[in-house]
Amino acid sequence: MSDVVIVAGEASGDQLAADLVHRLRQERPQLRFHGVTGPKMRAAGVASWGDIDTLSVRGLIEILPALPRILRLKRELLARTVALKPAAYIGVDAPDFNLRVERELKVGGLMTLHYVAPTFWAWRPERAARFHEAVDHMLCIFPFEPELLAPHQVTATFVGHPLTRARLARADRKRLKRTLLPEGADSATPIIALLPGSRDGEVNQHARLMVDTMQCIARETPEVRFAVPLVTRSTRHRFETELWARAEGLVGQTRLLYGHADYALRAADAAIVASGTATLEAAMLGCPQVVTYRLNPVTAWLVRRKLTTRWVAQPNIIAQADVVPERLQREATPERLAADVLDLLRDERRRTAMQAAYTRIRDQLTVDCTSGRDLLVETVLRVLDRRGEAAE
Repeated sequence: MSDVVIVAGEASGDQLAADLVHRLRQERPQLRFHGVTGPKMRAAGVASWGDIDTLSVRGLIEILPALPRILRLKRELLARTVALKPAAYIGVDAPDFNLRVERELKVGGLMTLHYVAPTFWAWRPERAARFHEAVDHMLCIFPFEPELLAPHQVTATFVGHPLTRARLARADRKRLKRTLLPEGADSATPIIALLPGSRDGEVNQHARLMVDTMQCIARETPEVRFAVPLVTRSTRHRFETELWARAEGLVGQTRLLYGHADYALRAADAAIVASGTATLEAAMLGCPQVVTYRLNPVTAWLVRRKLTTRWVAQPNIIAQADVVPERLQREATPERLAADVLDLLRDERRRTAMQAAYTRIRDQLTVDCTSGRDLLVETVLRVLDRRGEAAE
C-alpha cells in the first residue's frame, strides 16, 4: 500500500485536495493519505498531521504574528514526511509554505508535485526561476502556464481548472433561489450574495465594509435579501457580530450559510466577492459580480510594487479585459459597491455581456476530455508509477 502526503493551506485548497483524494481512490483504493488538512480532507479520509487554520494567513505584514506556529508546523511536517518515505508529496496551492517544504523534500530525494501553480505571471514573476528546485511536476489549472514554465525547466501539465466541474453550474437557478427566500416571497425579490473571504483576517477586513454596503443596497431596494456563506465558526461569528452591531434591522433579511458558497452564488442575482478563487467560482456559476479587497496599507503598497498585471480579479486576468468591476483599497467603499451591484441588477445588457464573457473563460479553462480520461488523476498516477518503477 502506497502512502501520499497531501497539504493544503486554506478552504479552497481543502476542497481541491479532498476532491483529488476521492478521485485518486477511485482508481487506486489502496492509497493512504496523510497531511495538513481541513474538514473536507478529513472527511475524505486523510490522516491529519495539522490543521489548515495554521496556514490560513494572507498578507505580508499580517503573517508576522503567525510565523512561529507556521515554522513549527513546517518542522513537524518535514520530519514526519521524511520518516514515512511516501510515494509523493502533493502540495495544494499555499505556495509560500508548500514550495519551501517541497524544496527540502526534493533535495532529500522524495517525489514532489504541486497542484495549482503560483500566479507568477501576475505577481512576483522572479519566483518561477526557482520552481524546478522544489517541484518534480507542476499540475497547472491555467492553459498558458506550462508554456511559461518551460524556460524554467519545470515539467508541467495543464489538467483543467477544477471550477469548470462546479457541481451546481447547471442547477436550476430559480429553484435554488426559492429555497433562500422566505415562504410567500415574490420570486422576483433580488438576492445578493456577499463573500467576504475564507480567512479570519479577510473577514476582519471586509465584514464592516460589506455590512455597510448591505445597508446602502437596502435603502435603495428595501425588499432585497442577502446570502452570506462563511467557511468557519470564527468567520461566521465575526460577520454575525458586525451585522448585529451595525445593521440589526437587516438580520431578518440575511441568511448566513455555513459554507455552500456555490449554492449562494448560483442562487443569487448578483454578488460582492472578495478577490481570490471565489471570483472565478462566481464566474463559473454564472453569477454577475463586483470584486473588492482591502489589505493593510503597507501590505497593499508592497503588493502593488510586485504586480505585473493591471487586474487582480481572476476573470479579468484570464480574459485580459474588464469583465467584472474591481473596487480595491480606497475605492472599496459601501457607496461604490452598492452602486455597482444595483447597476448589475438593473442593467440586463450588462449582466448578459458579463455572462457571455464567463462562457468564454470557461472554454479556456476546460481541458479536452473527449477520451473520457481524468487528466489530473492520470498525470498524478503516472508520476507515482514512474517513482515506483525507479525504486524497484
